[in-house]
Amino acid sequence: MVDDAPAMNRATTPLPAWLGPAQWPPKLRSARASASPPHDALLRITVVTPSYNQAAFLETTIRSVLDQGYPALDYHVIDGGSRDGSVEILQHYAPWLTSWVSERDRGQVDAILKGLARAEGEWFNWINSDDLLAPGALWEVARLAPGADLIGGSTQNFRAEALDRLRVSRALTARDLVRLPIESRTRWHQPGIWYRTQALRETGIDAALHYRFDLDLLIRYTQRFPRVQYSDRTLAWFRLHGASKSLAEAERFGDEHRRLLQRLIDDPETAALRDDAREALAALDWRLTLQALSAPTAARRGDRLSAFFSAARRTPGAWRRQATWETLGRLLRPPKR
Repeated sequence: MVDDAPAMNRATTPLPAWLGPAQWPPKLRSARASASPPHDALLRITVVTPSYNQAAFLETTIRSVLDQGYPALDYHVIDGGSRDGSVEILQHYAPWLTSWVSERDRGQVDAILKGLARAEGEWFNWINSDDLLAPGALWEVARLAPGADLIGGSTQNFRAEALDRLRVSRALTARDLVRLPIESRTRWHQPGIWYRTQALRETGIDAALHYRFDLDLLIRYTQRFPRVQYSDRTLAWFRLHGASKSLAEAERFGDEHRRLLQRLIDDPETAALRDDAREALAALDWRLTLQALSAPTAARRGDRLSAFFSAARRTPGAWRRQATWETLGRLLRPPKR
């Protein structure tokens, strides 16, 4: 099912009544931005929401985007053929969307690529259907865009009952991103990152990746387009819940992280990052080893300590990592009786 009807003027047309209860974060009962001054030549900005069977949160996500009050919004919702009431929500908001589609796809990356193909904005981001744009986010992107290739703002993590960590963007360089497993100074969270649409198309999103495609993209993008503007404002809210991919499938992220680092080592176009990628891959493997050694096991403490020291000797730089000392401390701690 596809709807490409012309969107109404979101700046002047009131939104319809809610279909269901709002799912705002704690302490944020309305996502409507404060009034912004008129602008004669507003930057056109594309937002894409990939979704599949997220009716519980989809409407709140859509409202957080439309409630920005940003006239030059290009908004597309790409649904993977949901059967949970999502289509009814999309039909309800269809006049306020640039386009929407509900059809089977190959997952989140495929949906984002469909949205990118439709994008008419100069800047682009995707907001998943369980996350939210923060009030005033699009106006902040428009303010920072001149002269930038990438915009990095803060993202507020939250649960239904309480706020969680605030993730602030900093040190968004290709080298720092590669070195993330080596206690890099980089900090980032995807919902708070905005790309120039044309530069994003030139860089490309790897549809073969499912869990770490955003990190792979950001490394390759910042290598080619390094001009970053940072904002100290919260640009997005990231919902933590049991069904979210970040929590439900966390163990698979490490496997894809290894794959992307190995590809950076092998790819001639990323030769400048090769040494950092090798070190990061060794650090990532060491981290996985530490996690295995820390897991509950029937092995005696002496045997686990022996395995720990043996693995540390084989791992260059192991003793320079804080996680090594933390794991050793746990292994030396007497077991609880």
